[in-house]
Amino acid sequence: MAGPLIGGRRVRLAPLAVLLAVAAAGLGGARPSSQLAAGPTPCAAIAALEPQTGHTMPPAAPVLFAADFPKLDDCEWGYPLGGWGGIKGHSAIKHTPVIFVHGNQADAENWYLVADQFKALAGYTDQEMYALSYNGLGNAYAGLPVKSQPAPESITYWNSTNPPNYAICCNGGHGASDDPNVPDLYAFVKAVQGYTGSAKVDIVGHSLGVTITRKMLLLHPELRSSVVAAVMIAGGNHGTTICRGLDSSYYGCEEIAPGTGWLQLLNAAGEAPGPTRWMTVYNGTDNVDPYFSSGPTYDDHQSPALKGAINMQFPQTYHNDLRVDPAIVPVYLKFLLEQGQDPAAIALVNQPQVTPVGGGLPNTSR
Repeated sequence: MAGPLIGGRRVRLAPLAVLLAVAAAGLGGARPSSQLAAGPTPCAAIAALEPQTGHTMPPAAPVLFAADFPKLDDCEWGYPLGGWGGIKGHSAIKHTPVIFVHGNQADAENWYLVADQFKALAGYTDQEMYALSYNGLGNAYAGLPVKSQPAPESITYWNSTNPPNYAICCNGGHGASDDPNVPDLYAFVKAVQGYTGSAKVDIVGHSLGVTITRKMLLLHPELRSSVVAAVMIAGGNHGTTICRGLDSSYYGCEEIAPGTGWLQLLNAAGEAPGPTRWMTVYNGTDNVDPYFSSGPTYDDHQSPALKGAINMQFPQTYHNDLRVDPAIVPVYLKFLLEQGQDPAAIALVNQPQVTPVGGGLPNTSR
């Protein structure tokens, strides 16, 4: 969730019947290239029902998966689904594979810093970590933290765009929303399961990736027994401040502005449905994260918290730092490892070198 917000045309919510039809059609979403049909995609039809201000076609993102990873195409735009992950199909794994889901106007590059920490702290391999780039190539600035320098892989990633550094200097921002991208995430989860041979996966989502993940598990409840643990970082679970007053005029805000019918339906179905185990990571107390701030007539600080989850607050922490901060990553990494994984690996992150900002204050009040 990033970028400027301006007014525009009125919108209708995508009918649930349309979403269910997309989910049911071949299990929805990013399809093998050989199955692409001519004409508008089902996800493009969903996107057309939303406000169009801020909705433009992004360039395709780099495809950096292992050579034998399934080839998928973006459900809305039709070009190859970008991202990274994998070594070779069905290679040995010792951790539950983790799937990273980025936020608005960003892409899979967002997760290199996190992946490097997973490797250093707990010995994850490239066969055990996967990130998709739904909605094409993102902007570097959309995912940049304040306190951490980019990973070396990020520099290589930006240099490799055509022209070089296009994701930094020139992309301009292409907004995303939840419903047109849910099928891509679903297809990606199924692809990772098939590629690794692991029925079980973990999901770590940030910002818009949080509500995309939650909507996927609402439409595909059979996946809840496969998603062992879900870490939801700074997600608009009860609305984001930057969409206030724009729910009928800006692309995606009809979903995640505070008080929308879309969020009411999502949350009414259960905010942290089992058997998946849930953790949220968010600021919770101040306006350093502008996506969940307070004003004279509202307070959105607690929006990312979920009833039934372990809710962890990190005060004085910016939106993107919540995802990558070396004081925070060990907290949610340990949570993932505790869900049925190797006790020896858990011990590696029992004592993070840096104390979490604000002590990692737990909040289970929602």
